[in-house]
Amino acid sequence: MKTLRTLAAGLALFSIIGVLPASAQAASGIQGKGQEVKPPARASMPKEVSALIQEGLTTRQGRQDIPFSMFKQLVLPAQGGNLYPVFCFKAKNGDLGYVPSASGSGEMETTLNVFFQFFQASEAAPIKPLFGGKSLAVLKSDGAGYDPEKEDWYSFGMALSAGQYTLAMVLATPDMKKMSVAYCDVSLPAAATYQAALWLTEPLIVKALEQVDPDQRPAVHRGYFTWGAMKVVPNLAGVTASGENLEVLFFVLGAAIKDPAAVRPTNDLEVNFEVQAEDGKAAIKWAPAAFEAYLINQALPLVQTLQIKDDKGERVEKRPLPVGKYVLLANVTDKVSGMKGQTKVGFEVK
Repeated sequence: MKTLRTLAAGLALFSIIGVLPASAQAASGIQGKGQEVKPPARASMPKEVSALIQEGLTTRQGRQDIPFSMFKQLVLPAQGGNLYPVFCFKAKNGDLGYVPSASGSGEMETTLNVFFQFFQASEAAPIKPLFGGKSLAVLKSDGAGYDPEKEDWYSFGMALSAGQYTLAMVLATPDMKKMSVAYCDVSLPAAATYQAALWLTEPLIVKALEQVDPDQRPAVHRGYFTWGAMKVVPNLAGVTASGENLEVLFFVLGAAIKDPAAVRPTNDLEVNFEVQAEDGKAAIKWAPAAFEAYLINQALPLVQTLQIKDDKGERVEKRPLPVGKYVLLANVTDKVSGMKGQTKVGFEVK
């Protein structure tokens, strides 16, 4: 099975690369020398916000007038050997203050001040502030079936150099009377890590992919994240219905360039996908898939080919993957360098 990718709406990878906040060229095999990310100019943080962040920094627990919590990190490639971590947090609709939109659209809407502060720590030095900023988040939700007790998830991403970081994020009402802070630690490997061996990101199960106008400003998104000109709606719960395809997306960093002299450099990657049951036995194996770029996007039919033997005789049947919990493995071989790597993600069929 040979494919480039299945990005929705004819999304062109190389057009995305050109408009990333910190483009992905250098983090793949199509790369240059590592370059340190230049942080934005240091923003003036309100005193009460700075004090709130410092209060809970040591324990990573702070004031929660608006209850929310960090629960997942995603790591994507970025320009110059840097990486683009996406921080995911969750909160109940009612706690975020959604109200009917004044536009009369029937949507629910809330406005929040979002403050962020990055700290960096190393074995040789204590934690120190690096940079911070502010973003005004205008978030919307469907009015039909709105439930104030329902918990939704949100994303925030920014390109960073290699290192160990702590993100402190503050959500505040416009009048600043309610404020909450949550913390998240993330470790980003240096470019040398994936120059000596393939480094594969965790596969994402994808609901939708869409090309959008890129926005360089730090922003909070509800139910999706952006990567340059790509809007990704992931299935973070990892639950799919029987008979549906499982579309996955991940990145292979450190792949060699097939022809360095080519006008448009390409990779030569072979990916073997396999589904395993909870007991570790193979449930589905597909033919190897070939990719010419480090972005791997593939729709996988969750259908088993079974050899049936009963009183009707022997035959081959195709059946949907049964209800249960599984693991998707992706074994990657760089056909140019010979290096190999594996990544995996759990999912459930209901």
